[in-house]
Amino acid sequence: MTLDELPLAPVSTRPDEATDGYVVALDAAGVPTGLGVAGAPGASPAASAAGGSLPPAVLLPARLTLDELLTSEAVTLLPLNPFGAVVIGPSGILGVLEHPTIARHCAGVDVPPGRTRSNLAHPEDGVLAGVVGVPVARLLCRCGRLNQVTLYDPDYPPACPGDGAGHPLEPQER
Repeated sequence: MTLDELPLAPVSTRPDEATDGYVVALDAAGVPTGLGVAGAPGASPAASAAGGSLPPAVLLPARLTLDELLTSEAVTLLPLNPFGAVVIGPSGILGVLEHPTIARHCAGVDVPPGRTRSNLAHPEDGVLAGVVGVPVARLLCRCGRLNQVTLYDPDYPPACPGDGAGHPLEPQER
């Protein structure tokens, strides 16, 4: 079962106009940088244009199967957003795959045991032009730099090149 065959929650790309459901903030290229819950009517906008006030956006390609998601390193990205992940298809954003939906459908999946992480790929290795083809997370480091990662282990965070010398990636607290 591919991700686009699962029930997806609707999402708006206009954080300042959405009043219910989910919202995504987009960068200048139209790629999501944050995913959060829409604000109540009359409340302040949910996010800046850079997604600074939203949790990191986890992006999943629609053609990925649930089994592939749960048995690959992509599963390490899911805890980065408390709501779920944005599913991206050839025509753009399809919706949000919520954590409860993943939990309901993963009971029969044989997830391999964890392993110690080391020699992580550089975050820039996950940067793709055009349509997202592999699961990635886009998150702001405390230094303010937007990073894109394909694997995230909080015990061995990838490097953020934000200050030139590089430092461990520390997601901004939301």
